[in-house]
Amino acid sequence: MTATNNKEPILIISPTELKFKFELKKQIPATLVLQNPATHTVAFKIKTTTPKKYCVRPSTGFVLPQSKVPIQIMMSSQKEKPVDFEACRDKFLVQSVKLSDTEAEQPISADLFSKVGGKDVHEFKLRVSYGGPEAVSPPQEVIKEKEVETTEQKSNGVTSNIPSAQKSNSTTSQSLQTKKLTLQGFSLLHLFLAALVAFFIGRMT
Repeated sequence: MTATNNKEPILIISPTELKFKFELKKQIPATLVLQNPATHTVAFKIKTTTPKKYCVRPSTGFVLPQSKVPIQIMMSSQKEKPVDFEACRDKFLVQSVKLSDTEAEQPISADLFSKVGGKDVHEFKLRVSYGGPEAVSPPQEVIKEKEVETTEQKSNGVTSNIPSAQKSNSTTSQSLQTKKLTLQGFSLLHLFLAALVAFFIGRMT
């Protein structure tokens, strides 16, 4: 229990440590609950060591018998990470005073929480801690599926090149065959013409 007190509290205070999920340039809320388990009314006042940094609503008031009062605490937007982020030095003090039936009907006076004259003022201190927003990482199964897809895509790319190469080889083979037939036809034509010329020369002589 991180909070300290110099007397037994007459209010049940929850939580006993204020935790803020710190984010830059954002107002960070926290809730404090004051519970009065007794049969008499209790007045309270909440102070902080850094009033310019925190807004407390309500900071003073009454907790009726057998009831609860929620306290909204808002940390103002911060432009940079606090230097004491790991061990925050900010503190809150909850003061509470048991009231008589007559006092419970009167507004809270300035000296109600003054200890002058031996007044019974209960105090409860709360520490402050910071935390960061949790980062959500993708499931391992999704990562594995993406790796499998990438591998298949690469494999398909290599396979698709094979028919292209085969087609190229087939085209080259057909071209060579055509040239060979052309050369063969050209040789036969020359032989036929030579024979025909020789025949005519023979008849003329």
